[in-house]
Amino acid sequence: MRLNDFQISPNFNLREFQCPCCHAVIVHRRLVVALQKLRDSLSRPIIITSGYRCAPHNKAVGGVKGSLHMRGLAADVAAAPEFQETLRAKAAESGFSRTIAYPARSFVHMEVSDG
Repeated sequence: MRLNDFQISPNFNLREFQCPCCHAVIVHRRLVVALQKLRDSLSRPIIITSGYRCAPHNKAVGGVKGSLHMRGLAADVAAAPEFQETLRAKAAESGFSRTIAYPARSFVHMEVSDG
């Protein structure tokens, strides 16, 4: 078994959320629940392109200081530009507090509140 290789919900593995540089991982249960709810409503796979980020990795990718990725409260999800508004609407129904579309980079940033 590889590091962090176990299911944390029916469709998500902890490894999908780990930092690519150090393999550390923090993922809040609210984020997993919202992602699973979104996945269920879409009836199609969701690809996590960025989950947890350690501080050095967050800085290296140009993440904002205090990024919710560093607290396990945010994930970036692959999405073709033409699907992003549909994804954002479904995300709002699934418990996400904020989403930001990045059409030029084909992903949507999704976050849940910490309280």
